[in-house]
Amino acid sequence: MQKITLRQFAGIALVSTLALATASAQTTSQTPPSKSTETVTSRPAPSDPVGQPVNIKLDVTITDQTGPGDPVRKVVTMVVADRGNGSIRSGGLIRSQGPVRINIDASPILLQNGAIRLRLGLEYNPRVAGGDGPAESSLNEQITVILDAGKSMIVSQAADPASDRKIMVEVRATLMK
Repeated sequence: MQKITLRQFAGIALVSTLALATASAQTTSQTPPSKSTETVTSRPAPSDPVGQPVNIKLDVTITDQTGPGDPVRKVVTMVVADRGNGSIRSGGLIRSQGPVRINIDASPILLQNGAIRLRLGLEYNPRVAGGDGPAESSLNEQITVILDAGKSMIVSQAADPASDRKIMVEVRATLMK
């Protein structure tokens, strides 16, 4: 019988290991994918649901109260399709006080039960009243609420941290037929 040196044995073991690894890799790559993998990869990604063919009228009322006097009311109205986006930008410049603006973004979704899910963004920079109040006042909100169609809801009440001013936001969503 012929003697095998340690170096020869290591070489034979290395060649054998490489041959087995190559054969195993080829077998694995030729195996067809299972049915569950085919099902997952062959399905198209779900698309966003299409909105219903209905418009939603949104009335946003901003009530700005400073002190005991009558509050100032600003009303912004927009009509937005179900699952659509509405955006209103209203602004001006008062020479002695700087820019004033009301910016509203709205995205309503009509739910199956007839309620309306509303995502509302509001930026309100009003004219600042004279006196000891703040030099600049603003309100920024991002709110998502569920509204009953045709009913008003107070969605926020905010206090000005620098004065006795209170700002209230009320929203009514009405289905347009």
